[in-house]
Amino acid sequence: MSRMLQAACAILVSMLWFPAQLAAQQPSAPAAIRVVDIPIANYTPLLVARDKGYFAEENLSVTWSPVAQGAVAIEAVFGGSAEVGGSAVFETMVARGNGLDLMFLASGVHTNTSALLVRADDSIRAPADLAGKRISAGLVNSINYVHMQEWLQKKGVDAGKIEFLEIPFPQMADALFQKRIDAVWNVEPFVTFMTKSGKARILAYPYLDTIPGMDVANYFAKESWIKANPDLARRFRRAIDRATQFMADAAKEERDDWVAKFTGMKPEVAKEVTLPVFSTAFNVASLQANLDLAVRHKLVAKPYDVNAMIFRP
Repeated sequence: MSRMLQAACAILVSMLWFPAQLAAQQPSAPAAIRVVDIPIANYTPLLVARDKGYFAEENLSVTWSPVAQGAVAIEAVFGGSAEVGGSAVFETMVARGNGLDLMFLASGVHTNTSALLVRADDSIRAPADLAGKRISAGLVNSINYVHMQEWLQKKGVDAGKIEFLEIPFPQMADALFQKRIDAVWNVEPFVTFMTKSGKARILAYPYLDTIPGMDVANYFAKESWIKANPDLARRFRRAIDRATQFMADAAKEERDDWVAKFTGMKPEVAKEVTLPVFSTAFNVASLQANLDLAVRHKLVAKPYDVNAMIFRP
């Protein structure tokens, strides 16, 4: 082969090789993950992970849409309109116990940020005074509703003598103050709004009596999606865990700032609100206790292995 031909071949090979190498070195487009969540403090790590670049470092493009209830998030994820959801652990566990292949993707918060409130001038002073009253604990068969039933039973109050009304959290204060209802189990920031108004007082913290320090919020996905996309699930988990740990370690002022941005609360309000405890570790004992509660209240037919629904990257 002549030198001229050899040179031509070398040029041709380099023309084919360099574009291939260049393409191989180009970073792939960020993987898109859609999240549906309740726009409350529990899911602030989503904003932290985005704005601090944790998602970008994992080559993820994560967007989220607000929903009013965790049950709606479960429907969205199971129906395929989102890959990840944010919900109470109780609803996620009940869904799995009824045949939906949902799995805990990442931990969220432990809590005592919800409370049972009555009007400040009401004669209700003890659990026994609730007999025959009208109460709202959110959706029937939701986490607060079931824990309310359990709490009443522990306090010797017949829940069958109480009228339960389904009222969204933001509307509970008006319903209570207008005397359309006698007590509400509400969540933050509404607990703070209500007590600061001087028109409501806290009667009890039912979670403390049922399962102290329990896991409340989580990020979940379909188990089939996690198994089909294990690397994607790991990357999301790493970024969220990193953001959750940031929230756990941050000074109160900085943490309040992030919560205000995520929820839309005014900064001065966020400073007054009792925030949940952010944690990257699942409290398995509390998960088991919630499952036992779901079985006891006949929302799940039989127990199952709680550990089997925790994603362990």
